[in-house]
Amino acid sequence: MKKLLVLVTATFLSSWSQAQSVALPDYNWSSDDIATKGMTKEKLFSTMDRDLVKLGDSICSNRALLWLYDFKRNYDIDGSKIFLFYTGKTGEAGAKTWWYHVSPIIAEHGVEWVMDAGFSRSINSPLSIKDWLKRFTGSTNCKEINANESDLIERMFQGHVFPENTKYGSYDCYYKKVPAGYWTPSSVAMNLLGVTASGNPTTFERPEINKNEVYAACKEAVTGPLGYVLGNGTKKCKKYLGM
Repeated sequence: MKKLLVLVTATFLSSWSQAQSVALPDYNWSSDDIATKGMTKEKLFSTMDRDLVKLGDSICSNRALLWLYDFKRNYDIDGSKIFLFYTGKTGEAGAKTWWYHVSPIIAEHGVEWVMDAGFSRSINSPLSIKDWLKRFTGSTNCKEINANESDLIERMFQGHVFPENTKYGSYDCYYKKVPAGYWTPSSVAMNLLGVTASGNPTTFERPEINKNEVYAACKEAVTGPLGYVLGNGTKKCKKYLGM
């Protein structure tokens, strides 16, 4: 019995020692390692609400904000996001009309995983960043955007696909990992550039998820764009947020 207890304790301590939060470049932010919360990526993925959210009709940035809000509210897990920017190439889950896509990411034992629960027919488990990029663009030749690459960041305001060829080289897609609270590409750009889309100086920070933005995101995510315009999600989202 003592040997069994020692073995179980040693296994637990070994697993705990491998767990570590993952810091994001360019931000004072780290994704919590879910192993320290007694959670696995598979279990967390299975908890992601696909009933409240209208998967086929909702906007990805709204789904991502709600799911990360749930991670924090329900499990005290601070996750992050990965924004993908297209150049015209798409993968099996992509669509030619998309210029960006975004999904939550978490860390487990120091490794980042993408938690994209928006495609129940094709994605039913966490994906590595490499596999997620391949799934959505058909390529892994993707450049991570740095905070000093202002010309690329400015494109986050424009709502169009990125160019394949720039002074940084030739790429099939671009991506940026950001803290959980940054809702849309424009919010990422405002934070990194310190200006609005019209060029006016601003200070935009999201050290935590903004509940008012969650409410706005919810009203679209649970009804789709038309339902949002008609205000159909108001009652459902007030209940979701306990308002």
